[in-house]
Amino acid sequence: LRTVTMVPLSEDAQAFSQRFGCDVHTVFNMTEVSSPLRAGPNPAPVGTCGRPRPGVEVRLVDASDCEVPLGSTGELVVRCDSPWAMNSGYLNNPAATASAWRNGWFHTGDAFRVDEQGNYFFVDRMKDAIRRRGENISSYEVEQVLLSHPAVAVAAVFPVKSELAEDEVMAAIVPREGAALDPVELVRFCEPRMAYFAVPRYLEFMAVLPSTENGKVQKFKLRERGITEQTWDREAAGIQLKR
Repeated sequence: LRTVTMVPLSEDAQAFSQRFGCDVHTVFNMTEVSSPLRAGPNPAPVGTCGRPRPGVEVRLVDASDCEVPLGSTGELVVRCDSPWAMNSGYLNNPAATASAWRNGWFHTGDAFRVDEQGNYFFVDRMKDAIRRRGENISSYEVEQVLLSHPAVAVAAVFPVKSELAEDEVMAAIVPREGAALDPVELVRFCEPRMAYFAVPRYLEFMAVLPSTENGKVQKFKLRERGITEQTWDREAAGIQLKR
């Protein structure tokens, strides 16, 4: 084993490299693009997706396709300097093609930020980002914390409607086989590892999550399902989290 690709680049990357004597690389890719971001070997900092590869130009933009300030979160848009190096559209779906390719850039639908050294960091799918009481929350980052719990096998975080305004954070969780999970203990596990406003209010333990044939969780089905009789409510349990 000489080279591995780790996506996302976790805190274990350096330990993995040392244990197995191999180089760790990472990339950002999706079906429509040709790995526009890449890094390696053994990149830092933790969580980076790398930098634009030769032949690719990227920008982070707001909803009006204007570039966002350094350090701010924006949608990653991509274009290549070679013809036919990326997708040219969606089959029999001109509306989706026009939306994705507006202003001459392919819009990935993914939120990113970039640091002063030019390292790009995935924040969330634009459609999965959560807005709770004036705070922006990355469902991806909350999921990574939940997945670091030794009793959690699968976790999906998504917004549900709040009785006040905007959204509340809900997590659907599949425990590891034979493991027992307590919702209060899981909340206490999350507290020191994320902002107080990002700790899920709602938890539901499930045997399996709705997924595609290649194993990708179908969050839209979870959003449609929403809160059920089996959902545990942190606030109803008397647990209030503050700054």
